[in-house]
Amino acid sequence: MWSMLKVTKLPIYCSRRFSNTCQQNRILKMKMENLNLNDSSNARRLKQKAHDRLLKLRNFLAMDICNHASKEFEMENITHAVVLNNTTFLRQPKPIENYRFFATKSNTNVNDSIFPLNDTVSQPPLESVSEDQPLLKIYHKFPHPKNILHNFFTILSEELKDKNLKIEPIYKSEEIKKGVMMWTASYNLKWPVEMKITARATSKKLASTKAASDAINFLQKHNKISTEGMPLIYHEREIKKLTKKKETVINLDKTVVDLLTNITQVFDKDLKPLVESTNFKVDNLLEDETEYKSHNLKIPNYLGIQAYMAKEKIKLPITDFKDSFIQLLSKHNCIIVEGKPGCGKSSRVPQYILESWIHQDREALCRIAVTQPRRIAAISLANRVSNERDEPVGHIVGYQVRLQANFQAKTGRIVYCTTGILLRHLQTDPLLRKFSHIVLDEAHERDVNTDLLMNLLKRALNENKNLKLVVMSATINAQAFSDYFNGAPVFNVPGFTFPIKKYFLEHLPVNCPKTLSMCKQDKPQIIHEEVKQLIQYIHETKPPGAILVFLPGWEDLTKLEKLLNRNNDSAVYLLHSKLKDSEQYRIFSKPPPGIRKIILTTNIAETSITIDDVVYVIDTGIHKDNIFDNDKGINVVDNAWISKASANQRTGRAGRCQAGEAFHMYSVEKFEEMTNYTPPKILTTSLTKVVLDSKVYSNNMNACQFLNNLITPPEEIAIQRAVEELKQLELLDQDEHLTPLGRTLINFQLEPCLAKTLVNGVLFKCTTPIVDIITLFSAESGVFGSVTLTGKDALKRVKSQYSSTSDHLALMRLYEKWLELKESENQDVVEQFCRQTNMVSHKLDFLNKLVNINLNYLHTELYHAMPISDQFSDNDELVKAVLYSGTGTVLEHRNWDIVKNRLKTNVNVLVTRHNHKATISPESVNFKRKKFPSNFLVYINETRSNIRRTTIVRECSLIPTISVLLFNSNELEILKVLFIRCFPIDKFIFRTT
Repeated sequence: MWSMLKVTKLPIYCSRRFSNTCQQNRILKMKMENLNLNDSSNARRLKQKAHDRLLKLRNFLAMDICNHASKEFEMENITHAVVLNNTTFLRQPKPIENYRFFATKSNTNVNDSIFPLNDTVSQPPLESVSEDQPLLKIYHKFPHPKNILHNFFTILSEELKDKNLKIEPIYKSEEIKKGVMMWTASYNLKWPVEMKITARATSKKLASTKAASDAINFLQKHNKISTEGMPLIYHEREIKKLTKKKETVINLDKTVVDLLTNITQVFDKDLKPLVESTNFKVDNLLEDETEYKSHNLKIPNYLGIQAYMAKEKIKLPITDFKDSFIQLLSKHNCIIVEGKPGCGKSSRVPQYILESWIHQDREALCRIAVTQPRRIAAISLANRVSNERDEPVGHIVGYQVRLQANFQAKTGRIVYCTTGILLRHLQTDPLLRKFSHIVLDEAHERDVNTDLLMNLLKRALNENKNLKLVVMSATINAQAFSDYFNGAPVFNVPGFTFPIKKYFLEHLPVNCPKTLSMCKQDKPQIIHEEVKQLIQYIHETKPPGAILVFLPGWEDLTKLEKLLNRNNDSAVYLLHSKLKDSEQYRIFSKPPPGIRKIILTTNIAETSITIDDVVYVIDTGIHKDNIFDNDKGINVVDNAWISKASANQRTGRAGRCQAGEAFHMYSVEKFEEMTNYTPPKILTTSLTKVVLDSKVYSNNMNACQFLNNLITPPEEIAIQRAVEELKQLELLDQDEHLTPLGRTLINFQLEPCLAKTLVNGVLFKCTTPIVDIITLFSAESGVFGSVTLTGKDALKRVKSQYSSTSDHLALMRLYEKWLELKESENQDVVEQFCRQTNMVSHKLDFLNKLVNINLNYLHTELYHAMPISDQFSDNDELVKAVLYSGTGTVLEHRNWDIVKNRLKTNVNVLVTRHNHKATISPESVNFKRKKFPSNFLVYINETRSNIRRTTIVRECSLIPTISVLLFNSNELEILKVLFIRCFPIDKFIFRTT
């Protein structure tokens, strides 16, 4: 009865269905054999019952077999067949579709408007040789025809913005004989043509299914439905026409063309030679710079030897190794200190060096620079050591960070500073002759500045025999650093931490199901409610002690802060680089009795910072990873899992001053999967500024040669990309030597393209607005306080009052308004203005200092070549054009998009220069803009999120097309066209090469 061709093993449910049918037929056969031959009526009844049961299951079983066989042999060119009662059901192989399906939009006659999109005609997915099986024709691709059809027209109505296109079946019933009903189902289609499709069956469901099946057959026949059941609205020719890159047409008068030609000649004849002949010098531009002069380094008469001795109120593990450390340093110019957390190396090693100097040669130079990767670490360590020595900060021990210093040149001997500050000294003093010792602390952090420092210090050690270097870290790969510094000896200091009890996710005292599920994913995220739940458990059940919570970023800190601020018996503090120094220092304060201190921090608190009263640490295991994508030329910011070294550092924060507990919100399995160390930042950052700065340190050495001397060299292709970008900016010549413009821009702590924008601002006589905009938008901290999603809407309204098309002009005018109020010396008015605009006064003060530094430098270095002028500062379009001249970054607007192979028109889509779709954030004045006077928007910063799969632009300005043409960094050609297709004309074509 059954025969099959090339059909694989049946699925379980198919086999069971077939077995049950055969078993039931055997039972019926036995019953018929036991009947009397004369009882023909019962025999016929049972025989008919068996036949009906088999016929009922035949179709479904055939489809099950075909479906399963097609999955098994989907990649083979095989025809599958099932033969039932001499009826053959065929499943043809799926044709290869190497083109995109689109169809034309029309309401005309079917024969005139519907046509195949390709010469290839696909076979029906399931074709019946018998004419009595219409449902089987589309069953394989569309097992639920009615659902597919309804979804098809729902999507169609949304795409074409016509609600009347939606369909619903119309039912009618009639009794054809007593007890037997016949149902009729009808669909009134209004696309692609108006037509009515009707089907009849013995049940309402079967009738609607048959009608839907016939409708889909019609749509398939005319290529109006995709293989996924989606409407094909546009023809491929329409897509090609839309997506083809169009040339932008700009109509200019001949007088304008003549003016452009004259401007070009003026630039080539007057300005360009002036820039090239200017002899720019390198200046370290150290803000609030402390002069380090060797003649001031002897002990003043009024200070005794005791003033320079190490003071140790508390015995730390390194205390027992003091003499051996001093002895080892006296024999070597470079040593590696591997000290566990809590051993006291950061606070005691510089004092031991100072004390050894006192006992050896007080006439020699002694000035010790201790570098830290973060400004808060430098300031807090200077305060901590000074407090331990019972002396004011700056007297013997001080600090210097950007825009802030407390160090007395006459008496000071130990200066804690950021790595960036020491790099600035190396620009003018490459052998560091003003220092006797350099202590490179927290070397394991491996940020870009630390790696550059090691390279430059290695060279300085070879040429300055009086310089000594101490490289320190808690989780350092000691042997690798020893090898890099020519076999420097390693000095091990055992650490001491009080007992720490550790809990991983499986053993946490609270249930965190969402966090457990998240740990199994590659894209980590914070479950804020469950973090809050764990904090509450510690607060309510554990003895007194501060809670330190590690989170990825600012948004997580502020979100969790709002969840926790409902408690009156706790004090919540944030630790983030966005906060001003005084707010960050609050984490060291002691709360009143009965108040629990809760500190929410990023990885800024992993190292160097000791908070005495921290007893409990909550480690979410996640940090914010900022990686530069060299292929796409943008920063990619996403959450990522930390390394094992970071996890151990976070754990150690709990046992610095007393026994503690560490709660890890990730599983043991996830911990084992973590990398041992965080990759060096030199491998994941943009090298453009690094290569430019290297030209100062390397004396025009080839960029690859210089960076290959790093302890972990970056990829050569990344270096070459940075070199090419600097050549395009005209900061390097073809031999990789600094151009005059390149020598000027080295002094700015900005990305080269932004620094070039400042010089362009001088050239086009709109200096102040350009300096304001570049400074305000290049700073990481920003000028606004933390905002929620609703707060972003309010921020957009505030900025829109100052400019409706430009975030850059809006913020510049807000800043200028703040300056105007500040100069009035009415502090109440200034504070009221900041409250109304959500601007943060201390951030504005910081940025104002940077603005003045940049303005002063431009004035000092360029005034003799080209006087600083604001003659055209009120020309908004010129200001935006100059901004574009340096950044070269624009969003391009288009009114179409393709989503899941579906074309959408009359939409607003923005794409970057790399053709990535971009999203403007809600605080921008151009957020959800409906009308675009120009198709271009200039912007400064962009961030890519692989998790969200989008590029985010937080600030942008509409810019005219003519500005994009004229201020493009590429060469501009002006071609005069006299004839087009034998028709005389007189036009010009502008083209950038």
